[in-house]
Amino acid sequence: MPSGIVAHRPKRIHVITVRIHWFIISLRRELRRLLHEGQSRYVVLATLGLVFCYVFFLTLMAEGQPERLPIAIVDKDGSYLSRRLCHEIDACQGVHVVGVYSSHTAARMAMQRQEVYAFLEIPAGTYNEVLSFTRPHLVLYSNNAYLLSGALSYRTLATISNLASGAVQREVLRKKGLDERQIMGLIQPIELDTHLVGNPTANYQPYVLTTMLPGMLGLFVLLVTVYMVGRERRDGTLSEWLGENTLAALCGKMAPYTLWFGTLGVLGNIVLFGWCGFELHGSFVLVAVFTLLLVLAMQAAAVFLAGVIPDAHLSTCFAAIYGTLAFTMSGFSYPVTSMPPALQGFSLLFPLRHYYLAVSRISLFGAGFELCYWQAAALVLFLAVGLVGALLLRQQARRAVESEK
Repeated sequence: MPSGIVAHRPKRIHVITVRIHWFIISLRRELRRLLHEGQSRYVVLATLGLVFCYVFFLTLMAEGQPERLPIAIVDKDGSYLSRRLCHEIDACQGVHVVGVYSSHTAARMAMQRQEVYAFLEIPAGTYNEVLSFTRPHLVLYSNNAYLLSGALSYRTLATISNLASGAVQREVLRKKGLDERQIMGLIQPIELDTHLVGNPTANYQPYVLTTMLPGMLGLFVLLVTVYMVGRERRDGTLSEWLGENTLAALCGKMAPYTLWFGTLGVLGNIVLFGWCGFELHGSFVLVAVFTLLLVLAMQAAAVFLAGVIPDAHLSTCFAAIYGTLAFTMSGFSYPVTSMPPALQGFSLLFPLRHYYLAVSRISLFGAGFELCYWQAAALVLFLAVGLVGALLLRQQARRAVESEK
């Protein structure tokens, strides 16, 4: 038995040596193409695009949740109650009254000119109806063409309107001789004590940007990788690149980009969780590991797309569609559990979905690897998909060589 092991050991050493040899050859070849053949400009453009995305979104959402959204009031009553209601609405942090109109048409035209996102209409005779113990009706209008701003404006106006209704009821009950405890028991029989778990400040930045910006990184990785592989096919150098060991050649070509984009991803995490101060209840090292896995998974998906779709332009288009669709299917903008069952299964084909599930658990709830290993296994599984794409490229290279002969 020992002699058999010794007999097989030189063969195994030879296989490992060949793999290392082709890895080094592929790595040197790719570095030469980057430095001397102009391929570095695409990496530089991708880097500048990623930096622009970080600067743009971090400055756009610097205040977290949008505040002081412009709204209008249509005051047809002109009473003390309507003026007090206008002042209370303008004192809210979420909205800002930019105009008080006397007609519905004027407010609607202001909304159509995109000057306001919502307006509240106070009908004539509202104060008299309150004094006569009848139910006045306040009408809210919001522009839901702008989903976030329209929803926030509507929510603020609805809250203030409900509070105004409670204030009117309290004054009426006071006139009837009830004490404060009885009044609050009638106005609000059940008191809610609300606690926002994981995001106590209701800030959209740490929830959205910790997935969107790594998703932009993944999109750039996808496009650059598809282009680099497609250029090998276009130049007719597939057989030269893959050589005698497909796996080693693939790893050697991807290594510079993995190192560069992985470094950018970790630096981006430092910016988000360090400089910006986003909440991170778990391990930063674990977040960095999942960022590297995201880069590797996107590279593998790009190699697969380049192998399945022989045309370079078409594969780049499919890569752009796939990378853009990942933002929707990841679940950070619309919950995957509310999608049809077919789309829920389809979302598993996107690395960003697994990254989102893992990082949100780590950052917001302090989860460890024992709660994220399924997502890590899914991202590692994408590497096998990339190997399938490399094998398809190998077959294309052989057919190209045979056709030349």
